[in-house]
Amino acid sequence: MPTGSTEEGLSAVYLGRRTVVGGGPLGTERLPAVVKMVGHVLAVVPARSGSKGVPGKNIRRLGGRPLLAYAAEAARTSGVVDRLILSTEAEEIAQVGLECGLEVPFLRPEELALDTTPMLPVIEHAVKALETEDWSPDIILVLQPTSPLRRPEHLSRAVRYLRETDADSVVSVVE
Repeated sequence: MPTGSTEEGLSAVYLGRRTVVGGGPLGTERLPAVVKMVGHVLAVVPARSGSKGVPGKNIRRLGGRPLLAYAAEAARTSGVVDRLILSTEAEEIAQVGLECGLEVPFLRPEELALDTTPMLPVIEHAVKALETEDWSPDIILVLQPTSPLRRPEHLSRAVRYLRETDADSVVSVVE
């Protein structure tokens, strides 16, 4: 069984996709001080074309850049994202996404791009599509293009929190 040390100087035992981290030399730590999930992090940027309130909002320019660019930049520079994809049904949005550095491995079905479509089926579709490429995420970040003030450290802190606690999800909010 492979072993190693963490940045904090704690001993670690790698068990498949989980890392058990304890406070003493290997074999002497209490079970487990922290359970860290290791593995793939997927960032999904969902952007449909049918906005009724602000048509074309996901590719609208803010500060000279499309909203998609802010999500792409935060994910790329966070240091925690393994794959960064755009989920859209629209060719125009897909093209802008590619120009912003987003991967567009598929176009989302129209029935998953309605204004009544919940986010969960959109994410499930993305994961299933990537699994056909034999790639599966352990952590999924949903990066709404309409949150351009998100910073890379928000993403890295969220992933670190997921890895260092027994939380199964993290949601950012602003008061």
